[in-house]
Amino acid sequence: MKRLEACGAIEGYVAVLDHKIIGVPNVVFVEVTLDRHDEKMLEQFGKALADIPEIIEAHLVTGDYDYLVKVAVAGTEHYERFLRESLYRIPGIRHSRSTFVLRSLKRAVSVDPMLLC
Repeated sequence: MKRLEACGAIEGYVAVLDHKIIGVPNVVFVEVTLDRHDEKMLEQFGKALADIPEIIEAHLVTGDYDYLVKVAVAGTEHYERFLRESLYRIPGIRHSRSTFVLRSLKRAVSVDPMLLC
């Protein structure tokens, strides 16, 4: 740990939450495609995502869509409310596609420390 801290590989320390215990057991991945891809649109969209509490991760990606967003919700009704009241109110979304997680097979919060520094 000291070696990783010394070389700057550790950005910080976090608590890993059990989503079931805190009442949001369902994880959904949302693929989002934007209308435009200029810097202003990307910046505004990124800031808007950061303000939505259900979103636990958001990534600008390559491929068929622009963003991969990880969302934690209490169920399908909560997810529908999240879509209508939060995500779809962000300007510039052309298309989205949702995939509910059935079971997580591996969840890591970092890479093997032996690969670093």
